[in-house]
Parts: sequence; C-alpha cells; structure tokens
Amino acid sequence: MSAQDASSRRPLTPIDRYRGSVNGELDNDAVTHGAARWLDRTLRIVDGGPRPFYRAAVVSLAVTSVLAMGIAVVIRPQGSLPEAQRLMIAVALAGAGLSAILGLASRAGAGRSRPGTRFDRVVAPRDRAAIWLALAVWFPFLLLVVYYRAKATFPPPVRYLYFPYDDKRWETTAYLLGVIAPAILLTAAARVLMIGRGKPPTWRAWLTGTFVGSLC
Repeated sequence: MSAQDASSRRPLTPIDRYRGSVNGELDNDAVTHGAARWLDRTLRIVDGGPRPFYRAAVVSLAVTSVLAMGIAVVIRPQGSLPEAQRLMIAVALAGAGLSAILGLASRAGAGRSRPGTRFDRVVAPRDRAAIWLALAVWFPFLLLVVYYRAKATFPPPVRYLYFPYDDKRWETTAYLLGVIAPAILLTAAARVLMIGRGKPPTWRAWLTGTFVGSLC
C-alpha cells in the first residue's frame, strides 16, 4: 500500500474500535464498552427507586407460580392427581392471580405522581427496594419446596416394620427457605443496593464492595 493510499484512509474512531479490530478479531474495548453500558443501565435502575424491583418481584412471582403448577402436574404418581398436587396447584393459581392483580395495580398507578408516597412514612423507599429485590430472588427458591413435596407423594422406596416411611425433605426445605433464607436475602439485597448507590466504576468493584467492604 502506498503512502498516499494510507493517508487517504479515514482514521479509526472509538466507535470503529468498539465494533471490532482491523484484523476481524473481537476487540477488548468492545467487551469493556458493553460491560460499562450494562453497568450504567443497572446503576440507573438502582437509582430509580423501589418500582423496578417491585415489578421484578411481580414477574418472579408469576413465573414461579406457573413453574410450580408444571412441577405439580408432571411430578406425581400414576393414577389420579393426589391431594398434595391439587393443593399446590391451587396455591400456585392464587399466586399467579395475585401477581396479575399487582401487575395491573402497578400499571394503573404508573401515571400518577409518586404512587408510593403514602408508604414512605411506614417503609422508606430504599428499604422497600431491598424488600422487593429480596422477594424477586426468593420466589424461585420456593420451587424446591414444590419439587420435594411432589416427590413425597410417590410410594416409599422401602418398608419399615415399626415406623412408617415419611419423606421430610420438603418440610426441611420449607423451614430453611421460610426462616433463614429471607433474612440472608434481605441483608444481601440491602448491601447490594447500598454499594450500587455509591456508583461503583466496574462490576468487579461492585462485587468486591458487596462482599469485602464499602467503596472508598
């Protein structure tokens, strides 16, 4: 290539570098730019208050309810549907209906100015955001209870002479998820949002600040 041809080429801009390197290989700057863009969007969601996390909790409840009904229908013994499966389907339907009502209420109040103001005197917006985020993560874990409860309806694998076989895995899981998990998830959600409000420069800084210490 002559010097004239080289000089006539348009110099590469940052956008060109984000699209890929000259040799056709993926440029590291493109990955960095994409990660920074997602980080910026996530930080804006954190600053948006409890509403985005409220909607995430509603969606999580709806998806969990649908999956719970599927687990109750698929994992069951041969024959008619056991009472336990019918009860789980009824509870899942109630959860799906509740999520639909909450979703409609959220859409109806979207046009109003600060629909959650009346709750500010009871629970602060930051606390509500942590609660909704913890619930959004907690709901899918309840599928473990549904799964083990459905498995408990199968005939016992062994027979005991003095004591009947009782599958208590679902009871243990329900206790752990109902007592210990909410406290852990709520503490973790509050910590994640607190570090996020400090505007960490990278995902790594956010993760480090969450599990190691606050950002300096």
